[in-house]
Amino acid sequence: MRCFNNFCAVLDGNVYFHDTYDSLYIRGNENTMSAWEIISEEASIVLVGNFNPKIFHPEWFIRKGIVEEWDYSKDDVVNVPDLAQFTLSSNRKVTVLLNKFSLRSSLASDHLALKDFVTSTFSFLRETPIQQMGMNYTSVIKIEDKDKWRQFGSELAPKKHWEQAADFIKDLDEEKQEVFGLWEMTMHLPRPDELPGHIRPKIAVNSTPEHKLSFSINNHVEIDQSAAMTMVKILEDTWEKSLGLANDLTSKIMDSQLGRVK
Repeated sequence: MRCFNNFCAVLDGNVYFHDTYDSLYIRGNENTMSAWEIISEEASIVLVGNFNPKIFHPEWFIRKGIVEEWDYSKDDVVNVPDLAQFTLSSNRKVTVLLNKFSLRSSLASDHLALKDFVTSTFSFLRETPIQQMGMNYTSVIKIEDKDKWRQFGSELAPKKHWEQAADFIKDLDEEKQEVFGLWEMTMHLPRPDELPGHIRPKIAVNSTPEHKLSFSINNHVEIDQSAAMTMVKILEDTWEKSLGLANDLTSKIMDSQLGRVK
């Protein structure tokens, strides 16, 4: 059993991970955990609306008390009329375009805190029009065994229909047969609540030689009232649930497919 960097416990055969925010996320079944491993992950909050990138300068966030003061003079700070981009001292990355605001972090311990940064920011920009929000989570997963790697794709996307449609495949040499299989898949799921929007999980090959795949979850919300505080309230109510759902979907898909591989 691998516990990554967080506390873990085994309950009813499942591995649970506990972080500093007292939340439990399922990260895999003890029996299949050795078959796959999350080697990197990123969470992000993306807002679509109308923004003035020039406002979003590190000094503005410091003066408003949203972040602690830090020396950003040696950082790569971009602040022009149509683009603001910089990295906070905690390695959170801020990018603002005229129609999009995004905040992302690759530190698992920082994921829940992304909500607080966005909430604080738009408490000072309450009239900003925001129509859409993406609460996103992406993990890069390594499958150790080559046979399990190939079987995982075959279980999610059976090859037989493609073999029948592209009958030339059976005549290809072994080397070309090796590259035949799932490359990318996106599912469209209804939301589990009454908010307008959708859930879109996507699985894609990250590195074939290293048996790595990218598993991303886009938790999308759209609203008619485009005031910033309306969307901020939705974020406050759903961000932790969104992270939990993303972890749950990732774990269950990986375990359900690899659990079939002998």
